[in-house]
Amino acid sequence: MELSVPSLVELILIGMPKLKKCTGSYGMDLTSHLSVLMIKNCPQLNEFTLFQSYSSFDAEQKSWFPSLSKLSIGQCPHIINNWPILPLREMGALKELELMDLHVVRVSVPSLEKLALTKMPILEYCSSLTTSPPLQSSPPEGDQNELVSNLRRLTIHDCPCLIVSHPLPPSALISELSISGVSTLPTMRINWRRFTIESNELCMLDESILAFHNLRGITLFRIRSCPNLISLSSESFSQLIALETLSIHECPNLTMSNIMPEVVQENSTSTSSLVPPSLKRVNISTCGVTGRWLSQLLSHSQSLEELLLTGCPQIKFLSISQPRETEGTSSLVSAVTTSAQDEHELKLPYNLLCSLKALCIQLSLDLKFIGGNTGSTRFSSLTQLFLHGCPKLLSLLVGETKDDGTMDVGLLPPSLEDLSIGPLPENLQSFTPEGLLYLKKLRLSYGPCLKSVQLHSCTALEELDIMGCVQLTVLEGLQFLSSLRSLKMEMNSELSCAWDLKLQEQEQGGNQIQLFPRSLDKLEITAVTDRVQSRLLSCLPAMTKLAVQRSPELTSLQLACCTALKELEIGDCDLLASIEGLQFCRNLTSFKVFNSPGLPSCFQLLSDQQGVCEVWSGLKTLVASDASILSRPFCKQLTSLRRLQFGSAYSASLVNLTDEQERALQLLTSLQELQFLRCPNLLSLPAILYSLTSLGTLSIVHCRSITRLPDMGFAPSLSHLEVAYCSEELGMECRIAATEKLRVTIDYVDVN
Repeated sequence: MELSVPSLVELILIGMPKLKKCTGSYGMDLTSHLSVLMIKNCPQLNEFTLFQSYSSFDAEQKSWFPSLSKLSIGQCPHIINNWPILPLREMGALKELELMDLHVVRVSVPSLEKLALTKMPILEYCSSLTTSPPLQSSPPEGDQNELVSNLRRLTIHDCPCLIVSHPLPPSALISELSISGVSTLPTMRINWRRFTIESNELCMLDESILAFHNLRGITLFRIRSCPNLISLSSESFSQLIALETLSIHECPNLTMSNIMPEVVQENSTSTSSLVPPSLKRVNISTCGVTGRWLSQLLSHSQSLEELLLTGCPQIKFLSISQPRETEGTSSLVSAVTTSAQDEHELKLPYNLLCSLKALCIQLSLDLKFIGGNTGSTRFSSLTQLFLHGCPKLLSLLVGETKDDGTMDVGLLPPSLEDLSIGPLPENLQSFTPEGLLYLKKLRLSYGPCLKSVQLHSCTALEELDIMGCVQLTVLEGLQFLSSLRSLKMEMNSELSCAWDLKLQEQEQGGNQIQLFPRSLDKLEITAVTDRVQSRLLSCLPAMTKLAVQRSPELTSLQLACCTALKELEIGDCDLLASIEGLQFCRNLTSFKVFNSPGLPSCFQLLSDQQGVCEVWSGLKTLVASDASILSRPFCKQLTSLRRLQFGSAYSASLVNLTDEQERALQLLTSLQELQFLRCPNLLSLPAILYSLTSLGTLSIVHCRSITRLPDMGFAPSLSHLEVAYCSEELGMECRIAATEKLRVTIDYVDVN
């Protein structure tokens, strides 16, 4: 196959596997006017006049591609691979350069705004980014920084031999950065003013690794999966003046470091501050940080609003410093000295009691509160409190269990709006949260002895979640919660009997007090049985969202009274084979079904019932754990479907769509968004995607077995291709597929 092109402004050759020759009709004129040149996935192309008319980019050929602003070459092994050096410096107008899967040792580039180098296995040098001596055509040493001063987007993937001479990012203008697969560099990413770094080798994080002065606009700094990291630089971190969130995850050897400033020097009235002035959130998980380390960090914070700690075993005690310990320079020295006596004590500065709004501590089995229980130590601004897997802290901070098995709210402030605690103390039998007048969300989990929850005083409650309380029989006060919108409940046999009895009394008119408030809009129920569900749903005619999950005994679902229902979710109901009254749910727009093997055949029977077709035709969203739900009769009725998702939390059953399922998929003529989520065994995408002429967005997330895109490609309507946490092979194909009309996002970074 040959291609002859006249003089033009843009030349784009993508996915032409049989193309062998491309020639220009007007010789030099073609290079003079061309502004965009993209050649991708043309493996047979071996004669390309634009390049091969010249033996090299000689310095005297100043007119070579004078107007070219964007150059992209990928998976074209024959057109330039005879050149070990790719000098592009004479292209003075070049702003965007993308090279993929090329065997080039050196690349010399002018000042760029976007640079992407992907899968370049022998690339050693790229202009001023390397330690290699500059080529003869390079500017003097003093002008090296000018080459990258305008760089805004930088991508370097799978270039193991590349050596970078100075810290990254190279420019303060960088808005997007993605570095991975470079032997001398950690994995790094910048996106939406958020920075992430991870490395198996990194021991010290300072200016030799990162150009912190070019990160002053960063609002989130995340250190992740650095098992050998032992030290952070306080001087470097102090430059992050816009930083709002500091996150450190999976760094088990980060125990003490020089991240803290030195103790106040004698005869000095001030200290250097590590903490940036904008810092509002600290999130640390699975780390070896000590209580003293974190106490020093927090002692310099004036406006911290959120503190999240998960799995930090070196922090064993929690206390609150008194005002006298945090006032003045001499008091600061005393606080540092005191906290240094016990590496395991986290001492929260007294001033944080007025600024802290969210406190989340998880998986800290030995953590104890040793700060007393007087009213003076209450958090006055705290609105969110999450305590999970902290039994010793929970019993002391939340309150003590009394002799009668009840619990008061201890040190919890009246300002609290969101409370999530569990597992509950083993001897706790009754929970009555008095005094929490502003509480909007309450989650209680895993109370082995909890029998009664009294909610009469929680009049502002909007969301209630009770899970894993196997002996719970009394849930009082629900009917008085006029603001309650959402109820998530795990049933047990005794609670089912109690509710069934109350519901029978309501039906017979013997009990005028309703079990639920009229405000309830969403019900998520677990372990429900046939006996309870029909009466339960019949008393919630105004409910718009229903989720029935993990109910192995449920065989039939009665929906005749749920005429206002808009969203229905069914998951992990092994025996469920019948849905009655679906034809009355004419407002249904979203349907999700997971791991319930009896339902697909049920849908075929339902489709023949009068009125059900109208329900299916109104669906906008369909989510299923696998493709067994697809059939031609069913899909014919989904005339308004806009979004289809396969997969859920984990969908190992989906391997490939059958031919019949692919033909059924073609009937979804209104489909605009298709998602494959957490399908680890899915081997390939449907081959018929090119025929989905309304499809605008395709998302593939956590599907590592997929290695390529469909051979027939996509319909012209596709405008966004999103891939995250998938194979490198699929990522490469997606990069090649990127065009001006098709936006490609890989791991949430735009590659166009």
